[in-house]
Amino acid sequence: MRKKLTLGLIALSFVLMAVIGTVAYFTIGFSSEDNIAKAADFDVEAVNKEGKVIGDAEFDLDEDLVPGMEKKEVYAFAVNKNNTTVPVEYQVNLGLSGDLFPDNGQSPINLEFERLKDGVWEQVELENTFHPEQDSEQFRVMVDWPHGENDIAYQGKTGSIHLEVVATQVDEEAEEEGPPYITGEVAFKATPHGSTRVTEGKELNFYTKDDGYKFIELSVGDGDGEFEKKVGNITVREYEEGGITWFQVYTDHEYYASESQMWRVRDSYLDFSEEGKVIFPKLNGPHLTIESEALYNWFTK
Repeated sequence: MRKKLTLGLIALSFVLMAVIGTVAYFTIGFSSEDNIAKAADFDVEAVNKEGKVIGDAEFDLDEDLVPGMEKKEVYAFAVNKNNTTVPVEYQVNLGLSGDLFPDNGQSPINLEFERLKDGVWEQVELENTFHPEQDSEQFRVMVDWPHGENDIAYQGKTGSIHLEVVATQVDEEAEEEGPPYITGEVAFKATPHGSTRVTEGKELNFYTKDDGYKFIELSVGDGDGEFEKKVGNITVREYEEGGITWFQVYTDHEYYASESQMWRVRDSYLDFSEEGKVIFPKLNGPHLTIESEALYNWFTK
């Protein structure tokens, strides 16, 4: 879960000034500020192809930006986690300004930002966040200028590209083990005036069948508690009837949730108001409640 207060911030900015028929330059600025995490824990840096930490500098694109140019890599760099032990996420932001990049979005210049993932360069959607999968994440800036009918209109015009990569410390997400998953508390009340049977720590499996409907299996094991004796194993199946989607509950031992006695809940009645709990409620009190972060996320995310 992302912290509302950013604990660490690192920004890498590029400014490109492009003039047709001349050489274009990037101005690179690097800063690390407002970092209230310990230095030993948050130590992200950006380096160029030679492995040198990026500071304030200019570099030459080596070639002019001209109409008809093929897509080319104009800059490559890496963001290193170094000794960072806290979880981080990266975000890419892009700002365009100047006559070469009019507000109507009709610029002849195409600029893409790519990330190397599993040996393949993939385009990064700007302003999206993603979690680094390696200690060193490789990036590159790609530029091309396809021929257009109005290229002459941009002769001699200039524009600025402000590209920012932000690394932010975030809360660590606990990895869910399974399947099978182990539940927290499980409670089943079959009738309005019946008893509520409760157990916990049971194996849980869930999946989507080939027909697209959900299916849930709860195994209580060989215990001799009241839940095991009075309820037993539980299965929940999703299906549609009469234009309504239902979740029907079957148990090994509870008469009111069996093949002969239908115990079901409309999908619109499912209750996710308690974090980590999926509740199948019926009118006047009966319910099946399963405490499982994995199951809750399966339904809600």
